[in-house]
Amino acid sequence: MTAARPRFHYAWLILIGCCFVQAGGLGAVLDAAGVFFVPVCEDLGFSRSELSMYLTFYFIATVFAMPVVGRWITKYNVNRVLSVSFALVVAAVAAMGLYSEPWQWWISGIVFGLAGSFIFVVPAPILIGNWFHAHKGLALGVAMSFSGIGGAVLGPVFTLLIQGLGWREAYFVAAAVMALLVLPWTLFVFKLRPEDVGMKPYGWTEQDEQDERRRAGALAGAPGVPLAKALKTVPFVCMFLFSGLIAYFAGFNSHLPGYAQSIGFSALVGSSLLTAVMVGNVVEKLLVGWLNDRVGVQFTVNIQLGMVALGFLGFMFAGDNLVLLYASAFLFGAQNSLVSVSTPLLVRQLFGERDFPAIFTYARIGTGVIGCLGPVTVAAIFDVTGSFVPAFALGIGITALGFATVRLAYARRGKLAWSEAEDALESQASN
Repeated sequence: MTAARPRFHYAWLILIGCCFVQAGGLGAVLDAAGVFFVPVCEDLGFSRSELSMYLTFYFIATVFAMPVVGRWITKYNVNRVLSVSFALVVAAVAAMGLYSEPWQWWISGIVFGLAGSFIFVVPAPILIGNWFHAHKGLALGVAMSFSGIGGAVLGPVFTLLIQGLGWREAYFVAAAVMALLVLPWTLFVFKLRPEDVGMKPYGWTEQDEQDERRRAGALAGAPGVPLAKALKTVPFVCMFLFSGLIAYFAGFNSHLPGYAQSIGFSALVGSSLLTAVMVGNVVEKLLVGWLNDRVGVQFTVNIQLGMVALGFLGFMFAGDNLVLLYASAFLFGAQNSLVSVSTPLLVRQLFGERDFPAIFTYARIGTGVIGCLGPVTVAAIFDVTGSFVPAFALGIGITALGFATVRLAYARRGKLAWSEAEDALESQASN
């Protein structure tokens, strides 16, 4: 018999807040950023590779931030950590409206990496994992889909602001919009755990209550692989590589408006192409969340990688076919759900709940190590060849590598040493 659920559960406020944070954070700061590239470069005479280097510095900075992100979010007051972090991000966005040299954008990129690591991707999986016992995959898919909604809505809005006010003023307005979308939730709504407000996670049952009491009586903690052991395993190396490989795809997002213009379309078509990616992002995140709960994470990831590969293939052969171009962008949107939905679910399934925040954030270091190459190499390929087609071909190869890393991680999953209790670990260590 399941416990009666209240008509309203605080978990729904957590979910709504995560939606706004994704829209005003990842969606506005990174997914919609590409619409500024062409007007800034044309006005100040930069090459695209020079300007896009700030995204490379973003990824590099995440390498230094990620080891502490999961630990600080769970150790310190979550409202203060997230609010201060996002205030720094907003300030870095507004400052772009004052810049005149490429290295100044690079500084903002470093701020995005150091402070944004606390807000863009990591908090939602932790909060939703804590607050949702039932429908966890679907809830995470819904929340993360709003980075796509944010990008889809704000990309064209920023384009119109650039055309009407100029790119400098558009940066100021963009920063204000981001602050309004995110800070009310991080300041006043978020709570790290249901226990903090005397509640249980959504979907909690009497059987779950009995199981928790039984674990407490046996001095058992949440099941999973301890962090120290997880970091030395092949599945962890695979997740580290996978996080980096799929982060490389973000390097294409920021260049899609420029790609559309390079094959003869207008700036508005270019921003709408990014919107198509974000629409695909939204639809595919909702689908992925539902599929993960029903057919499993690994199978769902294979579907996503296949969609990304088809998107790249479509870009290569679209030419002036606008329908194929938009369809390819829609399919390519699956790469966003790989980063924000499937990676945390993969890590949680492979290593368990025990040290999930720490293991996840360590795996996300791969995002900076490998993902930092995406924006600058895609831009460099265009600067050298005058075409994005070779970069799209490289993207297809990266999807194949992503498939191989996930397959290897699951092949070695059986060798992971899961543990239920601290005393069991101590006994194993003494033996």
